[in-house]
Amino acid sequence: MNILTKICVVILLVLVLFASIVFTTMATVPQNWRGRYQQEQQRRLLSDQAVRFAKLLSARQAEELRDAEKRANDLATELADAKKDKVADPTQTMVAEFKLQLDTANARLAELQLNVEAMAKRNERLSEQLDEGRKTVAGLQKENRRSAGEITQLLGKVDRAVLVVAALQRQLNDRDERIKDLETQVVGGGTGKKAGPSAAAGLSGTIKRVKGELASINIGSAQGVVRGQKLLIYRNANFVGYLRIDDVDQGESAGTIVDKQLDPVAGDKVTSRDQLK
Repeated sequence: MNILTKICVVILLVLVLFASIVFTTMATVPQNWRGRYQQEQQRRLLSDQAVRFAKLLSARQAEELRDAEKRANDLATELADAKKDKVADPTQTMVAEFKLQLDTANARLAELQLNVEAMAKRNERLSEQLDEGRKTVAGLQKENRRSAGEITQLLGKVDRAVLVVAALQRQLNDRDERIKDLETQVVGGGTGKKAGPSAAAGLSGTIKRVKGELASINIGSAQGVVRGQKLLIYRNANFVGYLRIDDVDQGESAGTIVDKQLDPVAGDKVTSRDQLK
């Protein structure tokens, strides 16, 4: 096998190694475009280095081959001159010298092959470490998304619990007020007084109609409702929103729904507890 054939074999081996690394990585790495782009940049850099290395190796081997050919031509010329002058044949010495140079070139070529193989193995280890890092990051991102979802659910449960507690507290306050009113009526006996609008701190009513952001209720000025007042809207133990009174009649009022958490419907309850001015 001559030197040119060995050079071709080395170059082919380098290209096969890098091609195998590229195809193996393409078959195993998940579709991560950003990581894929960085990996392709790294591979392109390694490939360029390998190409430059192969070119340098080829140029060096070509130069050595030219030097060897020139040396062989010189030896052939000297041998021809020696034959003409009937001088002793120096062929054995020249052949030995040429063989020594060839062995040196082969040893250098083998060393370069070992370096190429070591570089390929190191690149393979770097690719494996990169894949493991991407998997770790993906796992952490998945865990963060799961934790964020759980936190959001817990916050929603806490908010709902707060609304339930507030609604229950309002119901307890309403019952306390009604108990106090009944006690007052029992103690007052036959005075014949009726609670007027000024005694409507615990007024409550029901939504009659809802149209868009407007709603009407079944209590009015006779029960103590005034314009600009904010009434709390609730359904069972769930907070629905507020009704800002815009128009007041004697037995009916209407207003705009604000700060709603749920869509009000006819039949929802309204109360003046915790009212906002």
